[in-house]
Amino acid sequence: MTAKAIGVFVLVLAMASPALAGPENSVIGAKKLEQDMVHSGGTGYPSTFYEWWNKGKKKMDWGLSGELVYDDWGAARAGGRTRAFGVSIRGLNSKTVRFGLGINGILRWTLASKEKPKVTNDTAILVKPGILIAGGFDPRSFLFGVKIEVGAPFTIDVHERVTVVTGGYIPFTVWIQKDAVNGTWIPLLIRMGVEIKANENIAPWFYFDLGPGIATGQGRSKADASFAWRIGAGTAFWGVLGRNKNKSDVAETEVAEIEVSE
Repeated sequence: MTAKAIGVFVLVLAMASPALAGPENSVIGAKKLEQDMVHSGGTGYPSTFYEWWNKGKKKMDWGLSGELVYDDWGAARAGGRTRAFGVSIRGLNSKTVRFGLGINGILRWTLASKEKPKVTNDTAILVKPGILIAGGFDPRSFLFGVKIEVGAPFTIDVHERVTVVTGGYIPFTVWIQKDAVNGTWIPLLIRMGVEIKANENIAPWFYFDLGPGIATGQGRSKADASFAWRIGAGTAFWGVLGRNKNKSDVAETEVAEIEVSE
């Protein structure tokens, strides 16, 4: 095979290779799932959680998640003392939630995906409703929470193995407690995150959300504001359980046969 034929073969393979796309199954960003089923487990603050994702029709993905909560559900509150939720928030020795169990639904619509020579961008809308049953730091307290989280994730594929994730999130939380002044906790968060393609079936991820938080309650003349934050790290995996078991996730590569006449 001559040097010219080798050069043509390399060029054909390069043209057949996919563009830089990062991990194909995003669980903290905006990219549409490529697998039928994706699992994700992570831990951080204020919760440890597991998510079960499913590929929906057209541009929608959906899923369910369960979490063990050990702080202000939705996002942790930094500093301040208030009784907007019926119990002291970040008071001298107390927080809203001591331990709680939460269940969430997940709906994500990928609105747009733009491929460029060296980068791919994805934009989506996320809706995540949930309920929480928890105990407070007062042994006699019992809390029930309802959350509607709305987000606008945005992903940037900067490498064939790395995706940067950003966007805005609002976990709107309502607390209900018997014989207490009930109220709401509204963090306005900006995400800084990354997803990494470790191999064809595993993608570790990390995110840090930060922004202002507003606490309001019945009978209050004004709202309290403080910083809100949450952090998480974990791994998404697919192709090893359920319907995806034993499926190959390797991208297909076109093979060109080149005849060379000497």
